[in-house]
Amino acid sequence: MITLLKIGQLGIWIAFVVNFFYPLLGENSHWLTWGGLAIFVAHILECIVFRKDIHREYTNPAEGYIVVLLFGVLRTGEWIGKKSKSTS
Repeated sequence: MITLLKIGQLGIWIAFVVNFFYPLLGENSHWLTWGGLAIFVAHILECIVFRKDIHREYTNPAEGYIVVLLFGVLRTGEWIGKKSKSTS
């Protein structure tokens, strides 16, 4: 299931990038642009919140940041689960 979600997320990123050069939705392309920017900002916030986890789990933190920027909560969900269990 997670693999399908990751493929879908990559599809959204590809559509977001292609949309800059060729409007995929015609007059409604601005929705794709703003939606992609909103997801990007959310993933940047995840990078800030989970920076300690990224540095702990990846030998190369740049790789960790790229993974979180691409997949967001699909990657950080494990860390969220661990934090909620440790606070319970």
